[in-house]
Amino acid sequence: MPVHQPHDSIPKTRIRLTIECSGLQNKDTFSKSDPTCIVKMKGKDGRWNEIGRTEQVKDNLNPKFKTKIDTDYLFEEVQDLQFLVYDIDSSSAQLDDHDFLGSLSTSMGSIVGARGSCLIKPLSKTRGADEKRYGSIKVMAEEVSSGTGDLLKIRFAGANLASKDWMGKGDKYLVIKRQRGDGQFEVVWKSEVIKNSKDPTWAPAEIPLSKLNLGKMDTPLAIEVMDWNSMSAHDYIGEVMCTANDLLQPRHFKVEKPKSKNPGKDRGEVIVQFAELFHPPSFFEYISGGCEITVMVAIDFTASNKPVKDPNSLHYMNPNGWNQYQQAIMSVGEILDKYNQDQEFEAYGFGGKLPSGQVSHCFALNGSSSSQTVHGVQGILDAYQSSILNVELYGPTNFASIIAAANTAAAKIKPPKQSYIVLLIITDGAITDLDETIDAIVRASGMPLSIVIVGVGGADFAAMQQLDGDDEPLRSQTTGQRVQRDIVQFVAFRDLANDGPRLAKEVLAEIPDQLTSYMRSHNIKPMPRQQVSSNWAPPPAAGGGGDIAHGVANMNIHAQPPPCS
Repeated sequence: MPVHQPHDSIPKTRIRLTIECSGLQNKDTFSKSDPTCIVKMKGKDGRWNEIGRTEQVKDNLNPKFKTKIDTDYLFEEVQDLQFLVYDIDSSSAQLDDHDFLGSLSTSMGSIVGARGSCLIKPLSKTRGADEKRYGSIKVMAEEVSSGTGDLLKIRFAGANLASKDWMGKGDKYLVIKRQRGDGQFEVVWKSEVIKNSKDPTWAPAEIPLSKLNLGKMDTPLAIEVMDWNSMSAHDYIGEVMCTANDLLQPRHFKVEKPKSKNPGKDRGEVIVQFAELFHPPSFFEYISGGCEITVMVAIDFTASNKPVKDPNSLHYMNPNGWNQYQQAIMSVGEILDKYNQDQEFEAYGFGGKLPSGQVSHCFALNGSSSSQTVHGVQGILDAYQSSILNVELYGPTNFASIIAAANTAAAKIKPPKQSYIVLLIITDGAITDLDETIDAIVRASGMPLSIVIVGVGGADFAAMQQLDGDDEPLRSQTTGQRVQRDIVQFVAFRDLANDGPRLAKEVLAEIPDQLTSYMRSHNIKPMPRQQVSSNWAPPPAAGGGGDIAHGVANMNIHAQPPPCS
Protein backbone atom coordinates (compact mmCIF):
# COMPACT_ATOMS: atom_id res chain seq x y z
CA MET A 1 0.00 0.00 0.00
CA PRO A 2 1.51 3.34 -0.97
CA VAL A 3 2.32 5.86 1.69
CA HIS A 4 1.46 9.49 0.94
CA GLN A 5 4.46 11.68 1.68
CA PRO A 6 3.68 15.06 3.21
CA HIS A 7 4.70 17.69 0.71
CA ASP A 8 6.56 19.68 3.34
CA SER A 9 9.01 16.76 3.57
CA ILE A 10 9.68 16.44 -0.15
CA PRO A 11 13.41 17.10 -0.72
CA LYS A 12 14.24 20.44 -2.32
CA THR A 13 16.47 20.74 -5.37
CA ARG A 14 19.52 22.86 -4.66
CA ILE A 15 20.35 25.21 -7.53
CA ARG A 16 23.52 27.20 -8.23
CA LEU A 17 23.15 30.43 -10.21
CA THR A 18 25.97 31.80 -12.37
CA ILE A 19 25.63 35.44 -13.43
CA GLU A 20 27.16 37.41 -16.28
CA CYS A 21 26.39 40.87 -17.66
CA SER A 22 27.05 42.51 -21.00
CA GLY A 23 27.06 46.12 -22.19
CA LEU A 24 26.61 47.74 -18.77
CA GLN A 25 26.46 51.52 -18.45
CA ASN A 26 29.68 53.30 -17.56
CA LYS A 27 29.11 55.48 -14.50
CA ASP A 28 32.75 56.34 -13.79
CA THR A 29 34.53 59.37 -15.27
CA PHE A 30 38.13 58.20 -15.50
CA SER A 31 37.59 54.42 -15.58
CA LYS A 32 34.84 51.89 -16.11
CA SER A 33 32.09 50.81 -13.74
CA ASP A 34 32.88 48.35 -10.96
CA PRO A 35 29.75 46.15 -10.97
CA THR A 36 28.29 43.88 -8.31
CA CYS A 37 25.03 41.90 -8.61
CA ILE A 38 22.70 41.52 -5.62
CA VAL A 39 20.12 38.71 -5.80
CA LYS A 40 16.85 38.91 -3.86
CA MET A 41 13.94 36.51 -3.50
CA LYS A 42 10.38 37.48 -2.57
CA GLY A 43 9.30 35.92 0.71
CA LYS A 44 5.85 34.69 1.70
CA ASP A 45 5.35 37.97 3.56
CA GLY A 46 5.88 39.93 0.32
CA ARG A 47 9.26 41.28 1.39
CA TRP A 48 12.36 40.99 -0.76
CA ASN A 49 15.17 39.15 1.00
CA GLU A 50 18.77 39.09 -0.18
CA ILE A 51 19.90 35.52 -0.85
CA GLY A 52 23.38 36.40 -2.07
CA ARG A 53 25.61 38.79 -3.98
CA THR A 54 28.54 38.47 -6.31
CA GLU A 55 31.98 39.93 -5.87
CA GLN A 56 32.86 43.37 -7.23
CA VAL A 57 34.52 43.27 -10.67
CA LYS A 58 36.81 46.24 -11.24
CA ASP A 59 36.64 48.37 -14.41
CA ASN A 60 34.49 45.97 -16.44
CA LEU A 61 31.26 46.58 -18.39
CA ASN A 62 30.99 42.89 -19.34
CA PRO A 63 31.59 41.11 -16.02
CA LYS A 64 31.55 37.35 -15.58
CA PHE A 65 31.05 37.00 -11.85
CA LYS A 66 32.91 34.15 -10.14
CA THR A 67 30.75 34.10 -7.02
CA LYS A 68 27.85 31.66 -7.39
CA ILE A 69 24.47 32.01 -5.70
CA ASP A 70 23.07 28.81 -4.17
CA THR A 71 19.36 28.54 -3.38
CA ASP A 72 16.46 26.08 -3.36
CA TYR A 73 14.34 25.40 -6.44
CA LEU A 74 10.70 24.42 -5.87
CA PHE A 75 8.79 23.53 -9.03
CA GLU A 76 5.44 23.80 -7.26
CA GLU A 77 5.94 27.35 -5.94
CA VAL A 78 6.29 30.79 -7.52
CA GLN A 79 9.78 31.98 -6.63
CA ASP A 80 10.12 35.61 -7.71
CA LEU A 81 13.67 36.87 -8.08
CA GLN A 82 15.36 40.24 -8.55
CA PHE A 83 18.86 40.76 -9.91
CA LEU A 84 20.11 44.25 -9.02
CA VAL A 85 23.37 45.48 -10.60
CA TYR A 86 25.25 48.35 -8.94
CA ASP A 87 28.47 50.22 -9.61
CA ILE A 88 30.30 50.01 -6.27
CA ASP A 89 32.58 53.00 -5.76
CA SER A 90 33.01 53.19 -1.99
CA SER A 91 32.95 51.10 1.18
CA SER A 92 29.43 52.23 2.09
CA ALA A 93 27.06 49.36 2.92
CA GLN A 94 24.06 51.39 1.73
CA LEU A 95 23.12 50.54 -1.85
CA ASP A 96 21.61 54.00 -2.31
CA ASP A 97 25.13 55.38 -2.00
CA HIS A 98 26.15 53.59 -5.21
CA ASP A 99 25.18 54.00 -8.86
CA PHE A 100 22.36 51.74 -9.99
CA LEU A 101 23.15 50.06 -13.35
CA GLY A 102 19.97 48.06 -13.98
CA SER A 103 17.80 45.19 -12.78
CA LEU A 104 15.94 42.07 -13.88
CA SER A 105 12.73 40.82 -12.30
CA THR A 106 12.03 37.18 -13.16
CA SER A 107 11.33 33.85 -11.47
CA MET A 108 13.23 30.68 -10.73
CA GLY A 109 10.87 28.79 -13.04
CA SER A 110 11.69 31.11 -15.93
CA ILE A 111 15.41 30.48 -15.45
CA VAL A 112 15.13 26.70 -15.08
CA GLY A 113 12.68 26.47 -17.99
CA ALA A 114 14.87 28.44 -20.40
CA ARG A 115 16.93 26.64 -23.03
CA GLY A 116 19.73 24.90 -21.21
CA SER A 117 18.37 26.50 -18.00
CA CYS A 118 20.13 29.69 -19.14
CA LEU A 119 18.07 32.89 -19.30
CA ILE A 120 19.22 36.06 -21.07
CA LYS A 121 17.23 39.25 -20.61
CA PRO A 122 17.72 42.99 -20.97
CA LEU A 123 18.37 44.93 -17.81
CA SER A 124 15.92 47.71 -17.05
CA LYS A 125 15.77 50.79 -14.86
CA THR A 126 13.48 50.37 -11.89
CA ARG A 127 12.67 54.06 -11.57
CA GLY A 128 10.77 55.54 -14.50
CA ALA A 129 10.46 54.35 -18.08
CA ASP A 130 12.93 55.45 -20.70
CA GLU A 131 14.51 54.10 -23.87
CA LYS A 132 18.08 53.97 -22.61
CA ARG A 133 20.00 50.76 -22.91
CA TYR A 134 21.21 49.25 -19.67
CA GLY A 135 22.87 46.15 -21.08
CA SER A 136 21.82 42.59 -20.49
CA ILE A 137 22.18 39.84 -17.94
CA LYS A 138 22.65 36.10 -18.33
CA VAL A 139 21.66 33.79 -15.47
CA MET A 140 22.47 30.09 -15.71
CA ALA A 141 21.08 27.50 -13.28
CA GLU A 142 22.86 24.25 -12.45
CA GLU A 143 21.79 21.55 -10.06
CA VAL A 144 24.03 21.11 -7.04
CA SER A 145 24.45 17.38 -6.59
CA SER A 146 24.56 16.35 -2.95
CA GLY A 147 24.21 12.62 -3.50
CA THR A 148 21.06 12.57 -1.38
CA GLY A 149 19.04 11.51 -4.42
CA ASP A 150 21.20 8.44 -5.08
CA LEU A 151 19.65 5.01 -4.82
CA LEU A 152 20.98 1.70 -3.58
CA LYS A 153 19.85 -0.92 -6.11
CA ILE A 154 19.97 -4.23 -4.26
CA ARG A 155 18.57 -7.74 -4.31
CA PHE A 156 18.26 -9.82 -1.16
CA ALA A 157 17.82 -13.56 -0.78
CA GLY A 158 17.62 -15.93 2.17
CA ALA A 159 19.17 -19.31 2.83
CA ASN A 160 17.73 -21.88 5.26
CA LEU A 161 15.87 -19.21 7.23
CA ALA A 162 14.25 -20.42 10.44
CA SER A 163 10.47 -20.65 10.66
CA LYS A 164 7.96 -20.19 13.46
CA ASP A 165 5.19 -22.00 11.61
CA TRP A 166 4.06 -25.47 12.76
CA MET A 167 3.19 -26.32 9.18
CA GLY A 168 5.04 -25.03 6.16
CA LYS A 169 8.29 -23.15 5.69
CA GLY A 170 7.14 -19.71 6.73
CA ASP A 171 6.27 -16.51 4.87
CA LYS A 172 9.34 -14.31 5.03
CA TYR A 173 9.91 -10.60 4.58
CA LEU A 174 12.72 -8.20 5.50
CA VAL A 175 12.66 -4.91 7.39
CA ILE A 176 15.60 -2.49 7.32
CA LYS A 177 15.93 -0.11 10.26
CA ARG A 178 18.35 2.79 10.68
CA GLN A 179 19.80 3.95 13.98
CA ARG A 180 18.88 7.55 14.77
CA GLY A 181 20.91 10.05 16.73
CA ASP A 182 19.09 9.10 19.94
CA GLY A 183 20.11 5.46 19.55
CA GLN A 184 16.65 4.25 18.57
CA PHE A 185 16.01 2.38 15.31
CA GLU A 186 13.39 3.45 12.78
CA VAL A 187 11.99 1.56 9.80
CA VAL A 188 13.24 2.81 6.41
CA TRP A 189 12.29 -0.07 4.09
CA LYS A 190 10.23 -3.28 3.92
CA SER A 191 10.32 -6.03 1.34
CA GLU A 192 7.37 -7.93 -0.04
CA VAL A 193 6.32 -11.23 1.60
CA ILE A 194 7.58 -14.47 0.00
CA LYS A 195 5.20 -17.26 0.89
CA ASN A 196 6.18 -20.75 2.10
CA SER A 197 9.94 -20.62 1.56
CA LYS A 198 13.04 -21.00 3.68
CA ASP A 199 15.15 -19.84 0.75
CA PRO A 200 13.30 -16.78 -0.54
CA THR A 201 14.58 -14.42 -3.23
CA TRP A 202 13.03 -10.99 -2.97
CA ALA A 203 12.38 -8.65 -5.88
CA PRO A 204 15.14 -6.13 -6.69
CA ALA A 205 14.72 -2.97 -4.61
CA GLU A 206 15.70 0.67 -5.04
CA ILE A 207 16.27 2.27 -1.65
CA PRO A 208 17.08 6.00 -1.38
CA LEU A 209 20.53 6.28 0.11
CA SER A 210 19.37 9.25 2.18
CA LYS A 211 17.00 6.96 4.06
CA LEU A 212 19.78 4.55 4.93
CA ASN A 213 22.60 6.75 6.05
CA LEU A 214 21.80 10.49 6.22
CA GLY A 215 25.14 11.10 4.50
CA LYS A 216 27.13 8.65 6.67
CA MET A 217 27.86 5.28 5.10
CA ASP A 218 28.78 3.84 8.51
CA THR A 219 25.36 4.51 10.08
CA PRO A 220 24.29 1.31 11.93
CA LEU A 221 21.53 -0.64 10.20
CA ALA A 222 19.47 -3.59 11.36
CA ILE A 223 18.01 -6.00 8.78
CA GLU A 224 15.25 -7.91 10.54
CA VAL A 225 13.95 -11.21 9.21
CA MET A 226 10.21 -11.53 9.85
CA ASP A 227 7.71 -14.37 9.45
CA TRP A 228 4.33 -13.04 8.27
CA ASN A 229 1.10 -14.30 9.89
CA SER A 230 -2.41 -13.63 8.67
CA MET A 231 -4.21 -14.16 12.01
CA SER A 232 -1.67 -12.96 14.59
CA ALA A 233 1.33 -10.73 15.10
CA HIS A 234 4.22 -11.37 12.74
CA ASP A 235 7.14 -13.36 14.18
CA TYR A 236 10.65 -11.98 14.61
CA ILE A 237 13.19 -14.56 13.38
CA GLY A 238 16.42 -12.64 13.89
CA GLU A 239 18.50 -9.82 12.48
CA VAL A 240 21.68 -8.75 10.75
CA MET A 241 23.63 -5.73 12.01
CA CYS A 242 25.56 -3.88 9.33
CA THR A 243 26.14 -0.50 7.66
CA ALA A 244 25.34 0.87 4.21
CA ASN A 245 28.97 0.22 3.27
CA ASP A 246 28.48 -3.46 4.07
CA LEU A 247 25.66 -3.69 1.53
CA LEU A 248 27.64 -2.41 -1.46
CA GLN A 249 28.92 -5.81 -2.55
CA PRO A 250 27.60 -9.41 -2.65
CA ARG A 251 28.02 -11.21 0.65
CA HIS A 252 26.38 -13.56 3.16
CA PHE A 253 25.23 -12.38 6.59
CA LYS A 254 24.48 -14.75 9.45
CA VAL A 255 21.07 -14.13 11.02
CA GLU A 256 21.39 -13.70 14.78
CA LYS A 257 19.05 -13.18 17.72
CA PRO A 258 21.22 -11.55 20.39
CA LYS A 259 18.66 -11.55 23.21
CA SER A 260 17.64 -15.17 22.67
CA LYS A 261 18.26 -17.88 25.26
CA ASN A 262 20.06 -19.73 22.49
CA PRO A 263 21.92 -16.98 20.57
CA GLY A 264 24.15 -19.46 18.74
CA LYS A 265 21.28 -21.30 17.06
CA ASP A 266 21.45 -21.48 13.27
CA ARG A 267 18.76 -19.15 11.94
CA GLY A 268 19.98 -19.07 8.36
CA GLU A 269 21.53 -16.33 6.25
CA VAL A 270 20.57 -13.13 4.50
CA ILE A 271 22.35 -12.85 1.17
CA VAL A 272 23.11 -9.73 -0.87
CA GLN A 273 23.01 -11.11 -4.42
CA PHE A 274 23.92 -7.83 -6.09
CA ALA A 275 24.17 -4.17 -5.12
CA GLU A 276 25.14 -0.93 -6.77
CA LEU A 277 24.79 2.81 -6.21
CA PHE A 278 22.71 4.51 -8.85
CA HIS A 279 22.14 8.20 -9.57
CA PRO A 280 18.60 8.56 -10.97
CA PRO A 281 18.20 11.48 -13.37
CA SER A 282 16.48 14.43 -11.71
CA PHE A 283 13.53 16.51 -12.86
CA PHE A 284 15.94 19.41 -13.33
CA GLU A 285 18.12 17.35 -15.68
CA TYR A 286 15.14 16.48 -17.88
CA ILE A 287 14.02 20.11 -18.06
CA SER A 288 17.51 21.41 -18.71
CA GLY A 289 17.81 18.90 -21.54
CA GLY A 290 14.64 20.23 -23.19
CA CYS A 291 11.82 18.03 -21.92
CA GLU A 292 8.45 19.28 -23.23
CA ILE A 293 5.26 19.54 -21.19
CA THR A 294 1.76 19.86 -22.58
CA VAL A 295 -0.88 21.34 -20.28
CA MET A 296 -4.60 20.62 -20.59
CA VAL A 297 -7.20 22.35 -18.40
CA ALA A 298 -10.79 21.08 -17.93
CA ILE A 299 -13.55 23.02 -16.10
CA ASP A 300 -16.78 21.62 -14.63
CA PHE A 301 -19.95 23.05 -16.27
CA THR A 302 -22.49 20.92 -14.39
CA ALA A 303 -25.67 22.31 -12.83
CA SER A 304 -24.54 21.41 -9.30
CA ASN A 305 -22.41 24.59 -9.44
CA LYS A 306 -25.72 26.56 -9.22
CA PRO A 307 -26.88 29.19 -11.77
CA VAL A 308 -24.09 31.54 -12.76
CA LYS A 309 -26.02 34.68 -11.80
CA ASP A 310 -26.66 33.39 -8.29
CA PRO A 311 -24.14 34.98 -5.89
CA ASN A 312 -23.86 31.54 -4.24
CA SER A 313 -22.85 29.90 -7.52
CA LEU A 314 -19.32 28.57 -7.78
CA HIS A 315 -19.27 30.16 -11.26
CA TYR A 316 -20.55 33.56 -10.10
CA MET A 317 -18.46 36.35 -11.62
CA ASN A 318 -17.95 38.57 -8.61
CA PRO A 319 -16.94 42.09 -9.69
CA ASN A 320 -14.99 42.40 -6.44
CA GLY A 321 -12.91 39.26 -6.71
CA TRP A 322 -12.35 35.86 -8.31
CA ASN A 323 -14.48 32.79 -7.80
CA GLN A 324 -12.83 29.51 -6.84
CA TYR A 325 -12.47 28.34 -10.45
CA GLN A 326 -10.66 31.53 -11.36
CA GLN A 327 -8.45 31.28 -8.28
CA ALA A 328 -7.50 27.69 -9.10
CA ILE A 329 -6.74 28.52 -12.77
CA MET A 330 -4.57 31.46 -11.81
CA SER A 331 -2.73 29.76 -8.93
CA VAL A 332 -1.78 26.64 -10.87
CA GLY A 333 -1.41 28.38 -14.25
CA GLU A 334 1.09 30.94 -13.01
CA ILE A 335 3.40 28.07 -12.04
CA LEU A 336 3.11 26.18 -15.32
CA ASP A 337 3.33 29.15 -17.65
CA LYS A 338 6.87 29.83 -16.45
CA TYR A 339 7.92 26.84 -18.53
CA ASN A 340 5.93 27.85 -21.58
CA GLN A 341 7.52 28.94 -24.86
CA ASP A 342 4.43 30.01 -26.78
CA GLN A 343 2.07 30.46 -23.83
CA GLU A 344 -0.52 28.10 -25.32
CA PHE A 345 -2.85 25.93 -23.26
CA GLU A 346 -5.51 23.38 -24.18
CA ALA A 347 -8.72 24.51 -22.41
CA TYR A 348 -11.87 22.40 -22.14
CA GLY A 349 -15.21 22.27 -20.40
CA PHE A 350 -17.33 19.24 -19.50
CA GLY A 351 -20.90 18.61 -18.40
CA GLY A 352 -22.38 21.61 -20.25
CA LYS A 353 -25.15 22.01 -22.83
CA LEU A 354 -23.76 23.83 -25.86
CA PRO A 355 -25.71 26.48 -27.82
CA SER A 356 -26.51 23.71 -30.34
CA GLY A 357 -28.38 21.83 -27.63
CA GLN A 358 -25.78 19.06 -27.41
CA VAL A 359 -24.63 17.97 -23.94
CA SER A 360 -20.86 17.55 -24.08
CA HIS A 361 -18.40 16.06 -21.63
CA CYS A 362 -15.42 17.45 -23.55
CA PHE A 363 -15.78 20.72 -25.46
CA ALA A 364 -13.42 23.55 -26.38
CA LEU A 365 -13.66 26.33 -23.82
CA ASN A 366 -13.07 28.97 -26.50
CA GLY A 367 -16.11 27.80 -28.47
CA SER A 368 -14.04 26.80 -31.48
CA SER A 369 -14.77 23.60 -33.39
CA SER A 370 -11.23 23.35 -34.74
CA SER A 371 -8.85 24.33 -31.94
CA GLN A 372 -8.93 24.17 -28.15
CA THR A 373 -5.89 26.41 -27.82
CA VAL A 374 -5.93 29.65 -25.80
CA HIS A 375 -3.04 32.00 -25.16
CA GLY A 376 -1.66 32.15 -21.66
CA VAL A 377 -3.37 31.97 -18.29
CA GLN A 378 -5.35 35.10 -19.13
CA GLY A 379 -6.57 33.30 -22.25
CA ILE A 380 -7.97 30.49 -20.08
CA LEU A 381 -9.70 33.01 -17.81
CA ASP A 382 -11.16 34.92 -20.78
CA ALA A 383 -12.41 31.74 -22.50
CA TYR A 384 -13.92 30.52 -19.24
CA GLN A 385 -15.73 33.81 -18.65
CA SER A 386 -17.08 33.76 -22.22
CA SER A 387 -18.23 30.13 -21.99
CA ILE A 388 -20.10 30.76 -18.76
CA LEU A 389 -22.28 33.23 -20.65
CA ASN A 390 -22.90 30.90 -23.61
CA VAL A 391 -22.94 27.34 -22.26
CA GLU A 392 -25.79 26.11 -20.08
CA LEU A 393 -24.75 24.34 -16.86
CA TYR A 394 -26.07 20.81 -17.15
CA GLY A 395 -24.54 17.45 -16.26
CA PRO A 396 -23.77 14.82 -15.19
CA THR A 397 -20.21 15.09 -13.82
CA ASN A 398 -18.27 12.70 -16.05
CA PHE A 399 -14.46 12.66 -16.20
CA ALA A 400 -13.88 9.71 -18.50
CA SER A 401 -14.16 11.66 -21.79
CA ILE A 402 -11.70 14.34 -20.65
CA ILE A 403 -9.20 11.74 -19.40
CA ALA A 404 -9.67 9.72 -22.62
CA ALA A 405 -8.74 12.83 -24.61
CA ALA A 406 -5.56 13.18 -22.55
CA ASN A 407 -4.87 9.46 -23.00
CA THR A 408 -5.17 9.82 -26.77
CA ALA A 409 -2.63 12.65 -26.77
CA ALA A 410 -0.30 10.78 -24.42
CA ALA A 411 -0.47 7.63 -26.55
CA LYS A 412 1.07 9.59 -29.43
CA ILE A 413 4.20 10.25 -27.35
CA LYS A 414 6.56 7.36 -28.00
CA PRO A 415 9.88 6.79 -26.24
CA PRO A 416 12.53 8.07 -26.51
CA LYS A 417 10.70 11.35 -27.21
CA GLN A 418 10.84 13.51 -24.10
CA SER A 419 7.37 14.94 -23.66
CA TYR A 420 4.85 14.87 -20.83
CA ILE A 421 1.23 15.93 -20.29
CA VAL A 422 -0.36 17.50 -17.21
CA LEU A 423 -4.16 17.45 -17.11
CA LEU A 424 -5.75 19.88 -14.61
CA ILE A 425 -9.41 19.14 -13.81
CA ILE A 426 -11.35 21.66 -11.69
CA THR A 427 -14.68 20.33 -10.43
CA ASP A 428 -17.32 20.73 -7.73
CA GLY A 429 -17.29 16.98 -7.06
CA ALA A 430 -19.96 14.24 -7.10
CA ILE A 431 -18.48 12.25 -10.01
CA THR A 432 -21.04 9.99 -11.73
CA ASP A 433 -18.87 7.80 -13.98
CA LEU A 434 -16.43 6.52 -11.36
CA ASP A 435 -15.81 3.06 -12.87
CA GLU A 436 -15.23 4.46 -16.37
CA THR A 437 -12.91 7.13 -14.94
CA ILE A 438 -10.91 4.52 -13.03
CA ASP A 439 -10.58 2.49 -16.24
CA ALA A 440 -9.26 5.59 -18.03
CA ILE A 441 -6.77 6.32 -15.24
CA VAL A 442 -5.51 2.73 -15.21
CA ARG A 443 -4.94 2.93 -18.98
CA ALA A 444 -3.15 6.26 -18.52
CA SER A 445 -0.88 5.08 -15.71
CA GLY A 446 1.68 3.70 -18.16
CA MET A 447 1.65 6.86 -20.28
CA PRO A 448 3.49 10.19 -19.95
CA LEU A 449 0.59 11.83 -18.11
CA SER A 450 -0.24 13.30 -14.70
CA ILE A 451 -3.74 14.26 -13.58
CA VAL A 452 -4.30 16.92 -10.94
CA ILE A 453 -7.84 17.43 -9.66
CA VAL A 454 -8.93 20.51 -7.72
CA GLY A 455 -12.22 20.22 -5.86
CA VAL A 456 -14.07 23.51 -5.35
CA GLY A 457 -17.11 24.13 -3.17
CA GLY A 458 -18.44 22.05 -0.30
CA ALA A 459 -19.39 18.76 -1.99
CA ASP A 460 -18.55 15.25 -0.79
CA PHE A 461 -15.19 14.47 -2.36
CA ALA A 462 -14.92 10.86 -1.14
CA ALA A 463 -14.82 9.55 -4.72
CA MET A 464 -12.03 12.01 -5.55
CA GLN A 465 -10.00 10.74 -2.62
CA GLN A 466 -10.41 7.25 -4.08
CA LEU A 467 -9.07 8.44 -7.44
CA ASP A 468 -6.01 9.87 -5.69
CA GLY A 469 -5.03 6.31 -4.81
CA ASP A 470 -2.89 7.19 -1.79
CA ASP A 471 -4.74 4.74 0.45
CA GLU A 472 -5.34 1.95 -2.08
CA PRO A 473 -4.01 1.60 -5.64
CA LEU A 474 -6.75 1.90 -8.25
CA ARG A 475 -7.95 -1.28 -9.92
CA SER A 476 -10.12 -1.50 -13.03
CA GLN A 477 -13.45 -3.23 -12.36
CA THR A 478 -13.53 -4.21 -16.03
CA THR A 479 -10.09 -5.78 -16.46
CA GLY A 480 -8.87 -6.24 -12.89
CA GLN A 481 -5.67 -4.39 -13.84
CA ARG A 482 -4.01 -2.12 -11.29
CA VAL A 483 -2.43 1.25 -11.99
CA GLN A 484 1.20 0.99 -13.00
CA ARG A 485 2.13 4.12 -11.05
CA ASP A 486 0.44 6.90 -9.11
CA ILE A 487 -0.51 9.68 -11.55
CA VAL A 488 -3.44 11.38 -9.78
CA GLN A 489 -3.29 14.11 -7.16
CA PHE A 490 -6.48 15.49 -5.61
CA VAL A 491 -6.83 18.54 -3.37
CA ALA A 492 -10.00 20.11 -1.97
CA PHE A 493 -9.63 23.88 -2.20
CA ARG A 494 -11.64 24.38 1.01
CA ASP A 495 -9.10 22.34 2.99
CA LEU A 496 -6.49 24.95 2.12
CA ALA A 497 -8.65 27.87 3.26
CA ASN A 498 -8.94 28.91 -0.40
CA ASP A 499 -5.23 29.77 -0.39
CA GLY A 500 -4.05 29.86 -4.03
CA PRO A 501 -0.29 29.42 -3.44
CA ARG A 502 -0.94 26.51 -1.07
CA LEU A 503 -3.22 24.97 -3.68
CA ALA A 504 -0.53 25.13 -6.36
CA LYS A 505 2.02 23.62 -3.98
CA GLU A 506 -0.25 20.71 -3.11
CA VAL A 507 -1.43 19.79 -6.60
CA LEU A 508 1.92 20.26 -8.35
CA ALA A 509 4.32 18.91 -5.73
CA GLU A 510 4.17 15.35 -7.10
CA ILE A 511 4.65 16.27 -10.78
CA PRO A 512 8.48 16.12 -10.74
CA ASP A 513 8.50 12.60 -9.25
CA GLN A 514 5.73 11.44 -11.58
CA LEU A 515 7.58 12.72 -14.64
CA THR A 516 10.90 11.18 -13.62
CA SER A 517 9.26 7.86 -12.64
CA TYR A 518 7.72 7.62 -16.11
CA MET A 519 11.01 8.44 -17.82
CA ARG A 520 12.90 5.89 -15.72
CA SER A 521 10.29 3.17 -16.27
CA HIS A 522 10.78 3.58 -20.03
CA ASN A 523 14.57 3.93 -19.72
CA ILE A 524 14.47 7.46 -21.13
CA LYS A 525 17.54 9.37 -20.02
CA PRO A 526 17.81 13.18 -20.05
CA MET A 527 19.05 14.68 -23.28
CA PRO A 528 22.39 16.52 -23.09
CA ARG A 529 22.06 19.94 -21.56
CA GLN A 530 21.30 22.43 -24.32
CA GLN A 531 24.14 24.86 -24.80
CA VAL A 532 23.84 28.62 -25.02
CA SER A 533 26.51 30.47 -26.96
CA SER A 534 29.16 32.16 -24.84
CA ASN A 535 29.23 34.96 -27.39
CA TRP A 536 25.79 36.23 -26.53
CA ALA A 537 24.93 39.62 -27.96
CA PRO A 538 23.42 42.44 -25.91
CA PRO A 539 19.65 42.68 -26.30
CA PRO A 540 17.86 45.55 -28.00
CA ALA A 541 17.12 48.72 -26.07
CA ALA A 542 14.72 48.53 -23.17
CA GLY A 543 11.13 48.57 -24.26
CA GLY A 544 11.47 45.83 -26.89
CA GLY A 545 10.04 43.34 -24.42
CA GLY A 546 10.26 39.57 -24.26
CA ASP A 547 13.17 37.18 -24.19
CA ILE A 548 15.92 37.45 -26.74
CA ALA A 549 16.59 34.38 -28.87
CA HIS A 550 18.89 32.58 -26.44
CA GLY A 551 16.56 33.12 -23.51
CA VAL A 552 13.41 31.55 -24.91
CA ALA A 553 12.27 28.65 -22.74
CA ASN A 554 12.64 25.31 -24.47
CA MET A 555 10.47 23.36 -22.05
CA ASN A 556 7.47 23.85 -24.29
CA ILE A 557 3.99 23.71 -22.87
CA HIS A 558 2.45 23.43 -26.30
CA ALA A 559 -0.73 22.50 -28.07
CA GLN A 560 -1.64 18.96 -29.05
CA PRO A 561 -5.38 19.09 -29.76
CA PRO A 562 -6.73 15.74 -28.53
CA PRO A 563 -10.05 14.48 -29.86
CA CYS A 564 -13.08 14.86 -27.61
CA SER A 565 -16.00 12.49 -27.57
